[in-house]
Parts: sequence; structure tokens; C-alpha cells
Amino acid sequence: MIKDRQACFQFKASFSPCTILQITRYDLEALEQQLGEAIARAPNFFIGSPVVVDLDKIQHLDTLDFLRLKQILIAAGLIPVGARGGSTQQIEDAVTAGFPRVLIGKNLSSPENNSKKDTAEETHNTTKLVANPIRSGMQVYAKESDLIVVAQVSPGAELLADGHIHVYGALRGRALAGVQGNTQARIFCRTLEAELVSIAGYYLTKEDMQTLPAHDGMIQIYLENEQVRIEAV
Repeated sequence: MIKDRQACFQFKASFSPCTILQITRYDLEALEQQLGEAIARAPNFFIGSPVVVDLDKIQHLDTLDFLRLKQILIAAGLIPVGARGGSTQQIEDAVTAGFPRVLIGKNLSSPENNSKKDTAEETHNTTKLVANPIRSGMQVYAKESDLIVVAQVSPGAELLADGHIHVYGALRGRALAGVQGNTQARIFCRTLEAELVSIAGYYLTKEDMQTLPAHDGMIQIYLENEQVRIEAV
């Protein structure tokens, strides 16, 4: 029985078809158990999802068992498609084990992208306004701007913005703010019925949100210490 409950990983929503699995502590036994628990809470969201392993937070380690990690992911119903971040040796070992190097989303180890992240807040100074209903299957992206929606958002729809997202009504479907790494981005809505909300890749699923206290009136969703918070405005 595993007594150490320190998290070994965190899923991060990505502006791509893939989910990012960022390993925060290298303990494959604990990771396997925690991964199973996370997927059991939201199986429809994770099972069958392509996954990129992010090594940024453990790049200081010398030897990683990528073959075992691959077995754990496949057994959990995930599809490992590559690795990013990490040291040169880690990436070489990952490629040998069948994890091609990928650069999906922002490359956390790149000084150039870290510089872009530092200035991200300064670039989001315009707004995209949507007044037409956003139906299931539709995707609306506000590039380098905030997104304001004053129409109905149906389940299965997806809202994305480099800046903030404002929904003046019920928020359904998926809403991803700060998709290019702006950790100061927020989501605002009157009624939260979303399948997933995300700030700069950190997210909560519908199952996660159902365990949180309900709020009346305008709601804000933001990131604090790498945790997504929800509270009344």
C-alpha cells in the first residue's frame, strides 16, 4: 500500500489534440496508482487520449525507466505519443523507448519561450466579441486577445483565448484561457456548467468541479500556485 500521497504528475490541457502529462515527482509505483485514480474520476475524458510526457520538472534526474512508464500509460488506456522538455540524455532515452521528441504547446525549457511567457500579459490588449450561438462541435479562438461571448454556448463547444474569457450566460463545453501560457488569464461566467475549464494548461474537469462549493452570481476562475481556483466575484 502506498502511503506517500505527494502528487507524481499533473495533467495539463493543451491547445492541440494531445493532453500533456507533466511528471512532477519520479515515483512510477505511486504514479501508476494516482493515474488510475485520476482516470477513474473522468474516464470519458482521458481514456483513448494521446498523451505527451513533459519532463521539465524532473530534468535533473539521470536515469528514467521510459519502457515502464510507457507500459503504465498504455495499461491506463492512454496513448503515449512523445516526450518534451527534459535533459538531452532523457530525450535520447525517451526516443529509444518509443517516445519521439515533440514540441506541442510551449516548450518549457526554451529561454526564447520563457521570454515570450514573461511578456504574454502585455500582448493581450484586444477583444474578440461573439454574439452568435456557439453550437456543439464548434471552436472559437481569440488569438492574442480576450474572448467575450454574449450568446448561448452549447455542450461540446470549445472556447479558447490567449487572454481572458467572459461568458455572459451559462458556460458549457470547454473553456481554455491563457492557452499560450498566460498564467494571469481568467474565465468569468454567470453559470458554470462546463465539461472542462483551463488556465494556461492547468485545468478542472466537470467531475472535479462537482466536488467544489456552488457559487451564486458572477464566477471567476483563475490560477494560483499551479491550482485552478473558482470563486464568486
